[in-house]
Amino acid sequence: MKTPAPSEYRTVLPKVNWQKYEELLAEMAGDRTARFTFDRGRLEMMNPLEEHDRCCKLIESLLLVITDELDQPITSYKAPTLKREDLQIGTEPDTGYYLQNCDRMDGKRAIDLAVDPPPDLILEVELSRSSFNKFAIYAQLGIPEVWRYISKPGDTFLKGKLFIHYLAGDRYVEEDHGLAFPFLPAGRILQFIDQSDVEGLPKALRDLRLWVETTI
Repeated sequence: MKTPAPSEYRTVLPKVNWQKYEELLAEMAGDRTARFTFDRGRLEMMNPLEEHDRCCKLIESLLLVITDELDQPITSYKAPTLKREDLQIGTEPDTGYYLQNCDRMDGKRAIDLAVDPPPDLILEVELSRSSFNKFAIYAQLGIPEVWRYISKPGDTFLKGKLFIHYLAGDRYVEEDHGLAFPFLPAGRILQFIDQSDVEGLPKALRDLRLWVETTI
């Protein structure tokens, strides 16, 4: 009998005030693996599976090749805590990327939205559904672009779907291309992920670099 794939666990705590949220962030800063989402008194804790890291590393490899070809600086933050006390919200995407605002983040180990701009692009890998409206939180934080990779745990998790959303006014619009890389369709990102899984990352990276050189 085939062993069932592990699943991510999400726990929601009601009636958590901002002070307690900050205390939990501080107490668990050293060795925390759970990702926190806070929305006006409710706190969700999610423990990501190893698949999260693998998928994030693949997409980061893609971004590094593309930005290298474009001679575009990029700064990344793994699982950054993005929070605003005045709005009583906080979230932790898998990765946050700075492109246009890269120079403003030089030497900064963490993001402080009280003084720093929001990431130009964030990546969310979803192997289970959150009970929170993440897009409402992202919009309030002013994040221009969101990439969502949606799949299920198990051997076929690299056969998921990728969606690109950009902020238009106060809500997100789903498009095949994003703002940061308007020449890059979601299908080409999925092709890269699939090729990395089937043929190996080195070949996928070589083919991606050639594709960028012939496309731009």
